Amino acid sequence: MILDSTGTVLVIVYLCSLLAIGWFARRASAESSLKDYYLAGGSLGVMSLFFTLYATQYSGNSFFALPGKAYRDGIMAGAFIIGVMSIVLIYLLYAPKLHRIARQEQFISVGDYILWRYESNALLYTVNAVFVVVLVTFILGNLKAIGLLLTTASGGLLSFAQAIVLVCIIMAVYETLGGMRGVIWTDMIQGLMLMGGSLIVFFLLLGRTDTGLMNHPELLLTETARFFSQPAPTHQFISLVLLIALGAAVYPQAIQRIYAARSETTLRRSYTLMFFMPLLTTLPLFLIGISGAEWFSDLNRAESEQIVVIAISDLLTDGSSLSWLLALYMGAAIAAIMSTIDSGLLTLGSIVNKDVIARRYPEIPQPRLHRIGRRLTWMMMAAMAAMAILLPNTIWSLLVLKLELVIQVFPAVVLGLRMPQLRTEAIMGGLLTGCAVAVALRAWPQLSPLTDIHSGIWALAINLLTLALLQYLYNKGTRKPARR
Repeated sequence: MILDSTGTVLVIVYLCSLLAIGWFARRASAESSLKDYYLAGGSLGVMSLFFTLYATQYSGNSFFALPGKAYRDGIMAGAFIIGVMSIVLIYLLYAPKLHRIARQEQFISVGDYILWRYESNALLYTVNAVFVVVLVTFILGNLKAIGLLLTTASGGLLSFAQAIVLVCIIMAVYETLGGMRGVIWTDMIQGLMLMGGSLIVFFLLLGRTDTGLMNHPELLLTETARFFSQPAPTHQFISLVLLIALGAAVYPQAIQRIYAARSETTLRRSYTLMFFMPLLTTLPLFLIGISGAEWFSDLNRAESEQIVVIAISDLLTDGSSLSWLLALYMGAAIAAIMSTIDSGLLTLGSIVNKDVIARRYPEIPQPRLHRIGRRLTWMMMAAMAAMAILLPNTIWSLLVLKLELVIQVFPAVVLGLRMPQLRTEAIMGGLLTGCAVAVALRAWPQLSPLTDIHSGIWALAINLLTLALLQYLYNKGTRKPARR
C-alpha cells in the first residue's frame, strides 16, 4: 500500500472538499439556465480560465499514458510534449474569432456554432455523433486511469470497480450541484495540485541517492543518449505531433471554454500561460518514464502505464519519510483525472440537453432544462462507470482512438471559421469520408500505406482532399455563395 494513514486522510479530505465546493458553487449560481449550468454564465477570468484549461488538458493520459509510452518507446513520447505545446497555437488561430461570434449569438454547445455556420441539421448531428464517441472514449480512458491509481495506492483495499464507482459518485454530486462553476472551482484546486505534485515527484524520484539520475550525471548521459539514439522515424514523430495538436485543439469541452471566457483578452492571456505548462508537467513525467526503464526493466505494457506509481512505491520501501509529499502526488493525479472526466461529462450533457432535447422540444422552459441537465449527469456517469469496468483497453490506445476521430472535425470547426466560402456539402463529405477511413484503418492497419503514420492523419488527408474536390465541383456547377 503506497499511502499510509496520513496520506489516506489527506486524500479523503481532498475528495470531501470537492463536495463542499460543489455546494458553494450552487449557492453562487445566478440563475437556473443552460448558460449558467454549462458555461458558468460566460464570466471566466484569466486565472479561472487558465486553471480549468490546464486541469482539463492534463489528465490520466499525462500521468499514465505518457510515462508508459516513454518507458516503452523512449523519444517517441516526446512528440506528446511538442504536440501539447502546439495545441495553443491552434487555439490562437481560431478561438478569438469564435469567442466574438459566440458572445453575439449566445452559443452554449458546440452544435450551436455548427448550426449557425452551416445551417444544416444533418451536419449538426454528424458532428455531434463524432463528439459523443470521442467524449465517451475520453471519459473511459480517464476512469480506467483513476481505477488503476486508487487500486495500486490502496494496496488492493479498493478494487478497480469500487474505485471507479466511488469517484463517479463524488464527481456526479459536485457537478450536479454546481455545473460548470463547480467544475471550474474544483479545477483551480486540482490544477495547483497537479503542477505541484508533478514537480515534487519529479525531483524526488530523479534525486534518489542510489539510482537517481540527478545524483549520477553519468547515468543521465547514458540514459539520454540511449533513448535519443533509438530509431524514431521522422514521419511517425510528426504524425503524432499533428494528431495531438490538431485533434486536442477541437475537443468539444475546450471549445465550450472559449464560449465561457469573459473577453478576448482573457482568452489570449490564458493561452499564453498554457503554452509553457508542458515544461512543468509533461516534461517531468516524460523523464520519469525513460528513467523508469533503467530502474525497472521488465515491465509489460499494462505495468508500464503504472511506472510512476511503481517508482513511488519503491521509493517508500527505501525507508523514506516523505509519505506526505507522495500523498500530494497521488492527490494531484486523482485531481487531474477527475477534472478531465467532469469536463467531458458536462460537455456530453450539453450535447444531449441543448442539441437534442431543447431543439426537439423548444417549448421546455430553461429551469426545466436545467433540472434535466442535472439528471443527465447521474445517468451518464452511471453508464460510463459500467463501461469503464467492463470494457478492456489500454489507456494509450483509448487516447489515440479519440484523437483519430476528433481530428476529422478540425475542418468543420477551424477551416469553416477561417474560410467562409467553404460549403456545407463539402464539409459533410469530407467528415464522413475521413471518419470512415479512420475507422477502417483502425480495424485493418495493414491497409495503411505507411503504418508508422497514424490512421487519423491519413483519414484527415482524405477528409481534406474530399472537401477540396467537392468544394471545387459545387463552385464550378452552381457558382452560389457559401452559407456564411
